[in-house]
Amino acid sequence: MSSTTTPGTLGRGQIGLAGVLIPGLAMVAPAFNLFFSTGLIASLAGAAVPLMFLIAMVAVAATASSLAQFAAVYPSSGSFLTYIAKTIGAKTSTAIGVIAILGYVISFGGIYIFVGSYIVSNLLGNPHIWGITQIVTILYGVLVTVPVVVGLKFGVKLSYVLYVFEALLLIVMSIIFLAHGGPQGITSAPFKWPGGSKSTLLALGWAIWSFGGFEAAAPLAEETRDPTKNVPRALLLTVLVSGTIYVLGSWALITAFGPSHVAAIITDPNPFHTAAAKYASAFAPLIVWIFLTSVTSSYVAANTQVARVLFGGARSGLWSRSLAKISDKYKTPSRAAIAFVAPSIIIGVGSTWFTNPGLAVGFLTTLGILGIITMYLAANFSLIVHWFKNDRQAGVKRFVMRFAVPVVGFLILLVPVYGALQPGQQPPYKYLPYVAISLLLAGVIYTAVLAKRRPEVIRDAPGLLEGAELYDQDVQ
Repeated sequence: MSSTTTPGTLGRGQIGLAGVLIPGLAMVAPAFNLFFSTGLIASLAGAAVPLMFLIAMVAVAATASSLAQFAAVYPSSGSFLTYIAKTIGAKTSTAIGVIAILGYVISFGGIYIFVGSYIVSNLLGNPHIWGITQIVTILYGVLVTVPVVVGLKFGVKLSYVLYVFEALLLIVMSIIFLAHGGPQGITSAPFKWPGGSKSTLLALGWAIWSFGGFEAAAPLAEETRDPTKNVPRALLLTVLVSGTIYVLGSWALITAFGPSHVAAIITDPNPFHTAAAKYASAFAPLIVWIFLTSVTSSYVAANTQVARVLFGGARSGLWSRSLAKISDKYKTPSRAAIAFVAPSIIIGVGSTWFTNPGLAVGFLTTLGILGIITMYLAANFSLIVHWFKNDRQAGVKRFVMRFAVPVVGFLILLVPVYGALQPGQQPPYKYLPYVAISLLLAGVIYTAVLAKRRPEVIRDAPGLLEGAELYDQDVQ
């Protein structure tokens, strides 16, 4: 909790709207989620997958609005740490920060081992060599960390190229599928509510989870030109663009198979490849590369985002200030990036000692996302508190934007939480409630120890998180 390392300063004004937008778009990883979530959502909501994504887009936009409004007032690499500290207090911010960062580490740990397994199976021919999956996973982790260490502009440019490749191919494929019309033609069936059953709510929860990472723009505020305008725009545009791709892509896939043949999508391990082979054969060999492009750009963006959250927290002393050290050569928070990636890889590789990569990615990502959603919930609640403290007399517009909207965002986020923690699940998911409680306790215990040993950090954290030496502005 202590270090004499002098915190560094991030480069100012390196990127504009496009630069701060791309990390969020890339981190959402639409191809990854469409390829592997569409079948799961279809198993719960039938043909109404596009409707689930459409509702989820509107729902997530409420939380994006909360973060966007905070970003317009407190542009900081600390992101949600700053927002919560300035409204509720540094203790709550610290606890939520620990929970959310652990969530990022755990969830990406699961995806690391899944990607390593995917590469071994689809590109290396699945050789029967013990440890090959683990070695590939480690090498891949190093690969996606290098752009983050080398520089923000380089990482953003790489994410931009990869994301454009992914998004364009997804959109073109979707248009081709829709143009063919499938066995039943284009119908409105995918946009009809399938019923009010519990399974439909679970499907909505999975659709909401597919937007995870939309907040990647917020920690880049200190390195963005005109951050009070560009960061909020990037947050909202990320949800809108990603949601549009989700709705279009899932509608196209449902159309390609036919709304009455959803069972075929559910049982197909790679339904997009099946549809491409039938209607757009030139794209079928590219499916593996679209997936790898999607997940790689997502990792680069995630490493960029979380490294800056760690940097912001370290600069204020919430954890070791050594993580606020800036690389002399590249002017990036390289230590913070490595501090995020290394434990993720260790968790991912270590999980294979207990289970297979398929089960590991499901359990670890679900647990990790619960930690991230805790941060989303706290951000919405913080804006409600902000309204009570500062805006109760400010008129209807402030009431709607800073009270009603975050209330909606908070309540909707409880849907995926219920989906993950619902009783009656099979092992290991039946143990999720207990592990999730342990995650919460980790944040609370860490904060209690920090407050006991270094009370001055808790006292000064809100101003330091905001970068008070850089931004000296009052709440608006």
